[in-house]
Order: sequence, then structure tokens, then C-alpha cells
Amino acid sequence: MYRFKNEVFKNGALSFREKELIAVAVTAVLKCDNCLKMHSQKAMGAGATRDQLRESLLVAMYLGGPSAVVGMPSIDELLSR
Repeated sequence: MYRFKNEVFKNGALSFREKELIAVAVTAVLKCDNCLKMHSQKAMGAGATRDQLRESLLVAMYLGGPSAVVGMPSIDELLSR
């Protein structure tokens, strides 16, 4: 499994940062608070801005519906910055 993760998240047509921003949106819709925290930190460590994190969460809210992601502590924290 780790081998697959390493393959998926390596730079390719999408950068590691872009892939982490996708992971932020997906984990928000999946309501995995710990996953969201981890991928947000990794995205920021790879150079993602707070605005980019906010926009990835807005895409998640649009596609998954606000009820899919509203109310998670990590999302509230990320959007309030």
C-alpha cells in the first residue's frame, strides 16, 4: 500500500502540491478529519497557500454539497484563517 501511495503522490503531470490539494478536497467530502489535517499540512509543506486550501475546500463543498463537509473542525479552522 505504501508503495502505491508513493507512486501516486510523486511529481508527474500534477505536482505533489496539486495532488495534496486534491486529497484535501476528497478527504473533506469523506469527512475524515485526521486525513484532512494531514493532507492540509502536507500541502502547505509543499508550498500551498491558505487561499489554495480554501479554494480546494470550496470545490469540495460545491461538488459534495455543503452538508458533506460543513461542521468538521479542521475545515472550520482552515476556512477561518
